[in-house]
Amino acid sequence: MLLLYLVLVVALAKAWYADQMVQPFHFFNDLPEWKQLDKFAHALWAFHVCAMAGRLLRWGGLKRYLEVGTIAGFIIVSSIEILDGFSVGYGASVFDLLANAIGATLFFLQTKLWSRIKIFPKFSFHFTSFAVLRPSLLGDGFFQEILKDYNGQTFWYSWSPQKKWWPSFLSVAIGIGAEGMIYGRDAQNEAQDLSPYRKILFSVDLNPHYFHYSSKWLRVITYPLTIVKCPAPAIEISANGLRFYWLYF
Repeated sequence: MLLLYLVLVVALAKAWYADQMVQPFHFFNDLPEWKQLDKFAHALWAFHVCAMAGRLLRWGGLKRYLEVGTIAGFIIVSSIEILDGFSVGYGASVFDLLANAIGATLFFLQTKLWSRIKIFPKFSFHFTSFAVLRPSLLGDGFFQEILKDYNGQTFWYSWSPQKKWWPSFLSVAIGIGAEGMIYGRDAQNEAQDLSPYRKILFSVDLNPHYFHYSSKWLRVITYPLTIVKCPAPAIEISANGLRFYWLYF
């Protein structure tokens, strides 16, 4: 787990923070930025890092793996704020820490109350035309854009109804996204004749639990289904009206 954490920090430092860590540590109010999508990203990764830490500790035989794993996951994700705190144009964010706490709490409460995850926070991404307008901020190339281009990111909450009439391999998924952004704040985007807007999406997804308990190897192969939302038809609702996608990424 420590090795994974070190790899994550190095990768983020190279992809996001290169040539930026030159300021004294400081805080920054970033709540008005990116239509708050970055907060959904923090909650998502805090949830899954806590889940991973809990599984590793349970495998290691720790009795209080849930509590320790949740705390460890929260600390691991929140320590990224140290990088932000030294970065030009950024800063450590109290709201990022709050989002991390929400993600960690969502994992802890589900596992504590139900002994399983029923609501999976998930992520999907599609390429947009906005990254090329500001590649230094939104990314230049596949891996950077996945991390940086909020226009193409959608954060989902996937849940499978426990009903006889509902197909057990499917989940219902509600997603939130935003587009029209090359700067963090609305006024900056509007000054560039862009119209940033939020969007809510409704879709279906594959239920990880349907495959999870079939066999050990199938659990390993299908593990990404707990994090990544499968492409599927979707309905989008936004200020621009109603839109249907035959296949939404």
